[in-house]
Amino acid sequence: MIQLVAITDDQSAPAPPLRAVACDGLTAICAPADESRPDADSLWRHEELVEALMETRDLLPVRYGTLLADDAAVAQAVGGRSGQLAGQLERVRGAVEIAVRVADRASSPLSGQSAASGTDYMRLQAERVRIARVIHDELSTVARDSTTRPGPELMRGAYLVERGSVDDFVARVRRLQDASPGLDLICTGPWPPYSFADGEGS
Repeated sequence: MIQLVAITDDQSAPAPPLRAVACDGLTAICAPADESRPDADSLWRHEELVEALMETRDLLPVRYGTLLADDAAVAQAVGGRSGQLAGQLERVRGAVEIAVRVADRASSPLSGQSAASGTDYMRLQAERVRIARVIHDELSTVARDSTTRPGPELMRGAYLVERGSVDDFVARVRRLQDASPGLDLICTGPWPPYSFADGEGS
C-alpha cells in the first residue's frame, strides 16, 4: 500500500521518502503507507510533507489516509479524473490558504453574558452574526476565493490568497481586529489549499 499525498503538474522529483507517479499529464506525489494507527503525530507528519511540497510547487493537497494498492492503482485513480483535477489545480495555482476565525472576547457585551432577557440575548446573537459576516465579506474582497465552515466560533473562514498578497491580507485582518475590540480574530497560515482543492467555495 502507498499513501497519496498531493497532486501536481510539476514533474520534478520530490525528496525521499516521497516519490512521483505519472498520471495522464499530472503527477501524484506518494509516500510509503503509514501502517500505524492514525494519531496526532501521523497527521502532523503528513501535513509537514504537504507543506514542504507547497514551498516548491503548486499542488492539490490530499487528506491524510488516502491509501492505494500500488503505482498502477494511483495512475488509474488520478488519471481517470485528470481533466477535473487539472481544472482544480489551475484554480489554486499561485495561491495559498489563510484561515481566519472570529470569536467573542469573554469581556465583550456581545458575548450575551450581559443580556437581561431572552429577547436581549437573541438581539445580541444576531449582532454577533452580522459582525462576523461583515468581516468575512471584507476579507473575501481581497481573496481569490473564500468559504466558511461550521465551528464553535462566530465565523470560521478560509481564504484563497495570492502568494504575493499574504502580507497585505494579514494586515487587513489586523485592521479589522483593531476596529473590533470586542472580538478576537485568529489568523493562521499560509496552508496548503485544502478548502479549495475540491471545487467548493463560497
